[in-house]
Amino acid sequence: MRARRLLPTLLAAGLVVGSTAVATADEPTSTDASVRLTGELVRTSVERRGDTPRFAVVTGDRFVPVTGAGLADTPAGSTVELDVRAPSAVVAKARPGTDLAAATTAHAVAPGTAPLQVTRVVEAQQASSATYVPATRRITYVEVTPQGYPREAVSTAQATAQVAATDSYWRDQSRGELRIGAPTFAPRYTSAYWCSDDPFDLWNEALLRTGWEWRDNASLVLKLPFDSGPECGYGLGLIGENPNSAGVLHVADTAAPVLAHELGHNMSLEHANALVCSGRSDSAYDTSADWWTSCDEAEYGDSLDIMGPSSEDDLPMLSTPQALRHGLLPPSSAVQVGHGTTRVTLSPLSGGEGTRAAVVTNVNTGVRYWVEYRTPTGRDASNPAGQDTGVRVLRTSSWSGSVVLDPTPTGTLDRRVALAPGATLTSYDGRVKFTTESTSSGQAVVRIDNTSQLGSFTLTQAPRITGTKGVGQRLTASTGTWSPTPSRYTYRWKRNGVNIPGATSRTYTPTTADAGRQISVRVEVTRTGYTTRSRTSASVGIPIYATTRPYLHGTATTGHTLTVMVGAWTPRPSSYSYQWYRNGVALSGRTAKTYTLTRSDRGQKVHAKVTARRTGYTTGSRTTAMKTIWR
Repeated sequence: MRARRLLPTLLAAGLVVGSTAVATADEPTSTDASVRLTGELVRTSVERRGDTPRFAVVTGDRFVPVTGAGLADTPAGSTVELDVRAPSAVVAKARPGTDLAAATTAHAVAPGTAPLQVTRVVEAQQASSATYVPATRRITYVEVTPQGYPREAVSTAQATAQVAATDSYWRDQSRGELRIGAPTFAPRYTSAYWCSDDPFDLWNEALLRTGWEWRDNASLVLKLPFDSGPECGYGLGLIGENPNSAGVLHVADTAAPVLAHELGHNMSLEHANALVCSGRSDSAYDTSADWWTSCDEAEYGDSLDIMGPSSEDDLPMLSTPQALRHGLLPPSSAVQVGHGTTRVTLSPLSGGEGTRAAVVTNVNTGVRYWVEYRTPTGRDASNPAGQDTGVRVLRTSSWSGSVVLDPTPTGTLDRRVALAPGATLTSYDGRVKFTTESTSSGQAVVRIDNTSQLGSFTLTQAPRITGTKGVGQRLTASTGTWSPTPSRYTYRWKRNGVNIPGATSRTYTPTTADAGRQISVRVEVTRTGYTTRSRTSASVGIPIYATTRPYLHGTATTGHTLTVMVGAWTPRPSSYSYQWYRNGVALSGRTAKTYTLTRSDRGQKVHAKVTARRTGYTTGSRTTAMKTIWR
């Protein structure tokens, strides 16, 4: 047996993946020809300040690497439509009838080629819920030898034992509902790739060599030689949309912990990290910079979590943030803590029963905290880095599954992450405090003081509607004036007080369905730390609409009579009125449907305006075309 070895820095960043993609192409017209790529977006995790994630789209049985505009702001696992630039080498070879999308995809998945350049994210639909349904995960296991390394034979017994231990672990974490089936073995092979090559190349090759099918609750496991770990990564896995997602991974060991960790990625779990600050235990997270303010996040910094560092022996519990969010712990195992002072008695997480978490949200900052009690019992009897056990406070960042906070911050990652009896950990804004009052082998009593409270918006000017009021004319909603300034506005247009389906933009163009009706818009404002508030504008009337323009009938000469034909309107008017004009000037008293032309009209232009009315509707009007009276 190998000596026990801690490999926290060799677990490679996880990747996020979804399902099949389809590509279609525009006709190639230049070296800037555009290709539409549709499918699930995948990306690498970001582990430290300055890292740049890799992105790809899954298409058929391949990963198509992409890079460029808008990807960083698109949630991983989203179904996306991307406009990508076809490589000049592909366009240069294109002939009439060429499927440019297929040629571009083939080029992109070829070894050594650059990722496709994204010019626009056309559409993105966020992935589904991360909860799961009970299932058994099918494992296809294959021994792979990268270039530059000697073969390390893996026996069926070794692989089966690794998978069985992993199955036992995930059954334990999910109340027996997520199971890992006995492996099916694919023939071993020597890869055409080196560890220095893009891991997408290694995985694309494995998909083709094994014929593995991308299905829910299935994982393709590549077992690499142990000595390749420092270069290929001790473990590397795709991060699924939810615990039932399909996935691909590779490991450089037959130990159970690394496989359990990477299968956790396939089942949508992110890394368990630690916040490292100097002189503080908590920090604001800058979402625009995607990093902590004045602190760092240590990758794999939580030793008491399977998604933290990996050794050959340790299988600690999954901490409560991910276990609760993904449904692996039942909601009944957690207490939701509100405003005021609350004392919570926590049972050890490894005990499998009782209250195992307290969850509290700082409503002023929007940060959610989880409090748990870890004792050196059961699966927590040992942990890879030997961090202390006890009461722990955790939260999350935008690219981690959990972040454990340090009650004794020294500016470096250390083993002291438990909140000792009598000690207090305070949120960075001072509104939430966690104090361990007592601990024993069977429970911990934690006092939580939550003084966070939502503020209120003040409205000084109500939203209003501007623009020409008519069918086909664009209306615009003003936001109104609020204090403090909201961070987000949303809009809901209404017709006679009822929501108009799909009308949620700041602008709205009335249709014939709006003719004669009253249009208003409700503006809703939000900001972290404040109660959401809304105000509806005053209504504006959309006039009854002439679908067919009124016109004049008759001979346009003096002594003859012209008659107004009213045209067609929506909704149907109950009455009409008329006004005749000469050269654009209203003729006094000329308000009948007919008008007999006089000498004064000779050589002039005559037209009429029709006003349509209906009880309960906004009056509309429309003029006829002008007629020139020649004699």
